[in-house]
Amino acid sequence: MKVAPRVPHWILATLLNSVLIQASTYLTRPMISYKLLSLHASNFVVGSFGAIYALFPLLIAIPLGRWINHYGEGRFIALGTALIAASTLSLIYTSSIIGMVCAVAVLGSSQLLCMAGAQALFANRSPKQGYEQYFGYYTFSAALGQLIGPLIGTAVSGSHGVLPTHLDRAFLAGALLALLGMGISFLGIPLAPSVGVSAEESRAAITFTGLLANPGMKVAMFASLAISSSVDVLVVFLPVFGKERGFSAGAIGIVLALRAASSMLSRIGLGKMTERIGYARLLISSIAISTICCVVAIFSPNVIFLAVIIALAGLSLGVGQPMTMAWVSRRSKDEERSYAISVRLAGNRLGQFLLPATAGLIAGGFGASAVFFALAVLMGSSGLLARGRLDK
Repeated sequence: MKVAPRVPHWILATLLNSVLIQASTYLTRPMISYKLLSLHASNFVVGSFGAIYALFPLLIAIPLGRWINHYGEGRFIALGTALIAASTLSLIYTSSIIGMVCAVAVLGSSQLLCMAGAQALFANRSPKQGYEQYFGYYTFSAALGQLIGPLIGTAVSGSHGVLPTHLDRAFLAGALLALLGMGISFLGIPLAPSVGVSAEESRAAITFTGLLANPGMKVAMFASLAISSSVDVLVVFLPVFGKERGFSAGAIGIVLALRAASSMLSRIGLGKMTERIGYARLLISSIAISTICCVVAIFSPNVIFLAVIIALAGLSLGVGQPMTMAWVSRRSKDEERSYAISVRLAGNRLGQFLLPATAGLIAGGFGASAVFFALAVLMGSSGLLARGRLDK
């Protein structure tokens, strides 16, 4: 009888940490939007907070890859998880806009530390021929956290009309999830660097322009930006869209959870699916479906219709993230892989900075429905650029 190979301990620990930190952040971020709405903030202010979440991480994203090579992936995962717990807990005790800006900036930076560390760990320690499979595992764990986070938030916060009644309970739950993830990171994730290249050596050997010169790298990074930014804006603006349409906060929490659940489904057996369909065909098809869903969501007459469309969007959006991770990692040399992951994440954060602020302006002038149209334009343009330029 053939015995299945034993899964390395670091993989299980990293996946579990990913579930917990994603659950914490995806519980917290819609609650931040609701807290702003309870303070009578405008749609533009809500969108600006989405931009703040991405702005400060953008400042450290590119050099982060060199630091990871030098200090080790696990140390950044542990540090980021601890800071997620601290920033989420601080949201209980502040109702000022300035205090919330500080907390959200730390929260966004902390999540970047965790993601860059975990993605670099998988890129450096997984076999290249299995990248789609292993990044599928990682993004599956992230989607699982994104599913349970809104559900936990909805359960502990309650609902009164279109706004939650106990936001502080939700923030406390988010902090406890992150604290649990911090304990797991210290116990199960290796702290020593996988590559062991100093920051000085990385700076001398690896350049930004040289990395982008790798075949297909620019297209993959733009597609990654479009996909991640679209997911981010959905999390921020679905509460606003629901409030405009009269959908309850509890119903929107379930819609967000369904989006994450469908993303999970799309990542089961992703490696085999890529082999069967082809990389370019699968990625471009998923982008096309996401584009159509963003347009159709504008015309949602009720929350059930919206849930179906967002679930379908989650199914298609869920394919692109692990595939762009695999593309960037496979096109990178061993010593530049952590740096490439950081540049990819920097591009994602750039989109997450620009798009929510732009979406806030759009929503302020035309309503939250127009945000979905903007997402469709972004996704459609990334699909057109990717067509015929990625390996099949």
